[in-house]
Amino acid sequence: MINAPGPCVLFATPGMLSGGFSLEVFKQWAPYEQNLIALPGYCLAETVGHKLMRAKPPARIDVDKSTQIDVRCQIHQLSFSPHTDSKGIMDLIRFLSPKNVILVHGEKPKMASLKERIESDLRIPCYYPANNESQCIESTQYIKAEASKSFLQSSLSPNFKFLKTISRADTGFILNERAESCIQVCDDRVAEGAVIMQKDQHPKIVHQNELMDILEAENHKVQVAYCCPVCVPNEPKNVALSPGEDMHAVLDKRSLLHLLYTKLSNDFQDVTIQNDGDRLQIESLTVSPCPKEKCPHRRHVNPVSTSEAVNFCCTWSMEDEKLAWRVISIMKNLELKTSAHLELKKCSDEGS
Repeated sequence: MINAPGPCVLFATPGMLSGGFSLEVFKQWAPYEQNLIALPGYCLAETVGHKLMRAKPPARIDVDKSTQIDVRCQIHQLSFSPHTDSKGIMDLIRFLSPKNVILVHGEKPKMASLKERIESDLRIPCYYPANNESQCIESTQYIKAEASKSFLQSSLSPNFKFLKTISRADTGFILNERAESCIQVCDDRVAEGAVIMQKDQHPKIVHQNELMDILEAENHKVQVAYCCPVCVPNEPKNVALSPGEDMHAVLDKRSLLHLLYTKLSNDFQDVTIQNDGDRLQIESLTVSPCPKEKCPHRRHVNPVSTSEAVNFCCTWSMEDEKLAWRVISIMKNLELKTSAHLELKKCSDEGS
């Protein structure tokens, strides 16, 4: 069709005549005066299009190192560009309201200036990575998935927990008096699950208890344990105690746990501390008096002369490691003084 007789209009790319079909047509049509070549927009330097824009026919154009073309055709340049200006780009971004903008074409100083305008005026993150540079952006992908019966039941069924708590206001705890307590009702309906994506099957959300069975794997749970000593002052001297009675019989574990609860509540007001009378619960951290004489999680501690150590076993999951060691560091520096100590001290003073 290039050599077909009669008038015609041909649109061919690339517009800079840097190669391809447009350059092949140019080689055959440029030597004839009745032809016209229209160059739309900008042409890069050293391209055939750029050479034509500077030439005045008749002229000789170097197409490559071994090829020259006699140009006698008319040459026009049209003011046309597929690229918009900064105002047009800003209007487009404002209309689309994307979550991120990446500038991929342009001069670096102007791209940097446009990036500042986009971020300051439109409050949209903007990037202009260099050639061969990777750019990571956060994105959200929605997946239509099925849900197992167990997962749905765990999400919808009530999850009531009844916890016996001791009032924080009861700081003056005395052994022979009843501590004011109340029942706390919790209903946390947070379901934990996993998305299973198997070959040739729809994605499915399953309950965490089903996951190991589906994968045919054994479930492992890592917990950390530490038996922490907390100092309790020794009983005052010259105090008459009943035969066979010692300080630990007077200071029962529940009273010590209550004192520990009161101390920790003042230091950890940003987390919920639950006290059911036998143990403290702080996230996954459990603190309870240790009944064992030789606990495998206990390190050897030499108590000071005026105090002896009461040990509390602490267990927690790995995700609460920082919180657990914060609590333990405070427990190590505590000295639990109960009202029983005060009464015993008072009796000692009166006897002396």
